[in-house]
Amino acid sequence: MTGGVPLTGNSLAHALARADGAGLLHHLLVDQAIKVALVLVALIVLGLGMALIWKRAGRGGPPRRDDG
Repeated sequence: MTGGVPLTGNSLAHALARADGAGLLHHLLVDQAIKVALVLVALIVLGLGMALIWKRAGRGGPPRRDDG
């Protein structure tokens, strides 16, 4: 180690209180934003896949006719 604060106990609070706390906070926020984006994309793909399977299985309701 190069004299940094070990990541145990209240080290996150101590690191945020130090001068480099802004950099750590930025890193944590970007990391959380990436994780949220991945979960949202996965939910969208899951929803589209379920809708496609539901229609292919014939459970999408009766076929509709356009009488224009």
